[in-house]
Order: sequence, then C-alpha cells, then structure tokens
Amino acid sequence: MAQRHDSRPASYQLAIHFRDRTLAQSFEPDAYLADLGHHDDAEHLLDELHAFGVARVLPGSERGVLLANKLSHRLGLPGNEVSMARAWRDKYAMAAALRAMGLDAPRSALVDDVASAVAYFDAQGGRPVVVKPVSSAGTDGVRICPTEDEVRDAAMSVLSHPNIYGHKNASLLVQERLDGVEHIVNTVSVDGVHKISDVWVSNKRVEATGLPFYDYQDAVPVDDALAAVVRYAKDALTALGIRNGAAHTELMVTDRGPVLIETGARLMGSSMPDLTYRLTGMSHVHLLCAALCDPAAFDRYDETKVVHSKRMRYVWLSNQRACARGPGAWQAELGALPTFAELSTFAVSQDVIPQTVDVITAPGLVALVGDDDADLDRDHRAIRALEADDLYAR
Repeated sequence: MAQRHDSRPASYQLAIHFRDRTLAQSFEPDAYLADLGHHDDAEHLLDELHAFGVARVLPGSERGVLLANKLSHRLGLPGNEVSMARAWRDKYAMAAALRAMGLDAPRSALVDDVASAVAYFDAQGGRPVVVKPVSSAGTDGVRICPTEDEVRDAAMSVLSHPNIYGHKNASLLVQERLDGVEHIVNTVSVDGVHKISDVWVSNKRVEATGLPFYDYQDAVPVDDALAAVVRYAKDALTALGIRNGAAHTELMVTDRGPVLIETGARLMGSSMPDLTYRLTGMSHVHLLCAALCDPAAFDRYDETKVVHSKRMRYVWLSNQRACARGPGAWQAELGALPTFAELSTFAVSQDVIPQTVDVITAPGLVALVGDDDADLDRDHRAIRALEADDLYAR
C-alpha cells in the first residue's frame, strides 16, 4: 500500500492487491483512497503512483514485501537495501547473510531432490531436521522430521506442491531443528535505527503428522533478561539490509544463544494492535505510524520503558476435523471465558471450516488478558477442551 503525500489525513492510502482469495476475505476497499488493482506491469504502476504523489510504499503482508521495496527504490522513497532483497524471502540466502556478518544461523542444506535431502539428514547422525520450502510463510510446508522416511515424505511433498504464493518449489531446505525458547521480536526502523515495539514468547506444538502449529504466544516486557535477544534481533536486521519500516523476526534462544528462524520485512500478521496498545502503550502498528507521521515521537520512544499492565496471551484456534460452519455459538462460548479480550476470525466467508494444518486453515486467534498466568492457563485449557468437543460445528 502507498501513503499519499499531500494535505489529506495519513489514513488516506492507495491499495495495490494480489490475486489471493485468502487475503481478499479481509480486504476493505473503503479504507483506501483508491484501489489500483493487480499489476504485472511495474512501469505502469510507477506512473500511477507518481500521479498520486505517494510519500511511502509499504507492504501490507509478506506477499508485498519485494514489490513495495522495488517501488520505493524506483520512486526514490525510503526503503531497504535492494541488494539484499533475495535474503528477505529466500531462507537459505537469509541465513548466509547473517553468517557473513558473524551472526549465528541455522545449519542447513539447499537441495533440489529427495535423495539429497535424505543424504543431508543421514550426515547429521540421525538428529531431527526441519524440511521446508526455501520461500514461503505461515508454516506452509514445514515439517519436523526425526526419521529418514519422514524426511523423504516431506521432501516429496514440498517439491510436488506450490508454495503459499503459488510458485513451484524447485528446491527445498533441510535445516537443523533448533531446540530452545522461541521468541517473536517486532520492530520498526528509520534510517537503520531499530526500535522494538513488542516481544512475544511463542509456543508451537507438533502434530502427529510432523506439522508444527502455533499453540500460543505470551507478551513479555523488554528487560535485562532479553538483552541478548534484543541485540541479536537488531543485528540481524542490519545484516539483512532492513533500514526502514516494520519487521517481524522469529528466533530461537538456544544453548548457544539466539539463532534466527526468519525475518519478514513487514508488520506481524494476525495481531491485535489496539489491544496491545491499551495494555502497554505501544504496538507494532502504532510504532510504525509514529515513524511515518510523527518522527519526534519515534525518536522519543524508549522500548525499555513500556509497562505491561496485564498479562496477555494469543491462543491460536485449531479445528481438529473439517466441519460445516455452525450458526456461530462457538464465538459466544469463547467470548464467555473470564479472561477473553478479543477474537479475530480468519475464514470469515467459508461454509466449511477446514481441519487446521497451518496458519491459513486456522479458524482464528483469541486474545486472553488477565492478572496472572494461572488465569490464562485455565482459559487456554478450556479452549482446547471446547475444540475437542466439536466447537466449530456449533
């Protein structure tokens, strides 16, 4: 999306969209000054943006990251280092960029056939590995594989299916499985100065199929305990040439220190910024708005001064088996939980709620807010009990 540079309020934006039925469900054209539609012709799009006098071009999701930065560069607007663009999407190039700057990154192999994937697994002495597309998002095609047969099956699946963007997977990654505590670090950068808006401890569960799926994420304050995480995350952004705009970084704190999982040069998806702002005084979206519209406020912002007034948890909803959409009683049941704060539903127009196998097929996300973890744990367990009892068919 592009921010217009004139006397209009900052909320006046232009939309450039992709042919994506999943994202189209949440697209609100009335929120934009104009919808420029889908463009394969970058030159024609540049002419239109020039005519509108845009001040910034921002990605609305992972799909827009490369195009937004290309347009920013061609328009002479603030953006990121175009020479590093491949490393924002290609996970193998991303890890290589970190190592070039002396930062730790997952040990991995880039292969283009099943036999090579199995050979790399064998060379690791039988330790579990992660098989995934080189370029994708939202846990698409990611499998944790402790055996040779599972590596073979996962590699065949990746190479025989397109990634989440609809592109053929000509190769795949086989990576070491990182053990530790996963963190999410959301940042906004201005001319290479990186500031953290929010940090989350993320917990995944591994299904019987080997598919990892988000279970829940807890918001945590930026304090001395996160010093190494903060330093590594900011160094990773610098190594990847991310100098302006939002970034969403996932990393694992291991026995050898923080190790990058991946970084997206865009806002965190599936978040509830207004709720986060009410509880802490800052959110990823609010900090990005400050960087764009109130540079003095961005300069004053101190990530270590953010105070969490309550404990906050995102619980990812999971449908255990496909079912016809019920009349909506399930939403009311979730809303009745004592710590319930907000519900974000994803599959808003589907008649059938699919079995949850990844982020795209999740029914949604629930935010729980309470005074202590015990209250959050109680309602978290209640959500899983309701799901086990065919919640989404109600």
